[in-house]
Amino acid sequence: MKSRFSRGVFALCVALAVLPLVATDLKVDLAKEVVGRPPSVFEPMVGTWVIAQDGPDKVVMVDGRPWVASKDNPTRLLVEGARKLYGTSNEELMDNARQFAYYPVALLKGLATFSNGTIALKFKTVAGDADRCSGIVFNVKETGDWLAMRYNDTEHNIALWEFHNGLRRPVKFGGREAFPLDRAAWHELKLTVDGADVKGFIDGQLGLEYTLGSAPGPGRGGAPPSQDLYPANNPVLRPPVAGRIGLWSKTDSTSYFKDYVVSPR
Repeated sequence: MKSRFSRGVFALCVALAVLPLVATDLKVDLAKEVVGRPPSVFEPMVGTWVIAQDGPDKVVMVDGRPWVASKDNPTRLLVEGARKLYGTSNEELMDNARQFAYYPVALLKGLATFSNGTIALKFKTVAGDADRCSGIVFNVKETGDWLAMRYNDTEHNIALWEFHNGLRRPVKFGGREAFPLDRAAWHELKLTVDGADVKGFIDGQLGLEYTLGSAPGPGRGGAPPSQDLYPANNPVLRPPVAGRIGLWSKTDSTSYFKDYVVSPR
């Protein structure tokens, strides 16, 4: 007859065997980065991305100032970035380059795909005449299509956007509540993905919820929605999420980013 001790050890082993494995957080460390040079942990696909110093911290800066003068360069950068990340210059991605060039993107290295969990970062708005946008890009496909959760510091709102067939379209804006933020301070943007459920948070406050696979609502003025907003026609709007991730911005926005943490589940 087994002792109580033996039975207890056996029960403990069974319990441990069925516990879910907890994925380790991936925290982007900028301590060894070189100020004035492109980040080594992110691959700039479009736009000017460099390491800057903000007080005691090294940060990733998207510099929107050269955007107008260099808007012919993003196509070349996109070709080079595609070769580094995917081993080829994907033709469909190249076709999307002209429109893609309006949205600076830097993709995280060392993580081939993200599906479920949390992506969080700290951002600070620095400058921008046309735009002041900071965001998280995710579900990035080899075609260059993507989803982005972004905060707009001129509209003071959070929104989910998609990029498909060479065009960017809004998927959903946050509620009526605005999020006016202090531009001189750091703020947290957090994205959670749980299967088809996507949520966006600003400084811990829920700002947006969306379910991938949902039928689109009417367009402006009650017009029929774009066919590309129907998940059947658009892979980035269909669950599950499965693609690369990184940093996102828009046109001449200049923003600082730090404390980029990925918590897969």
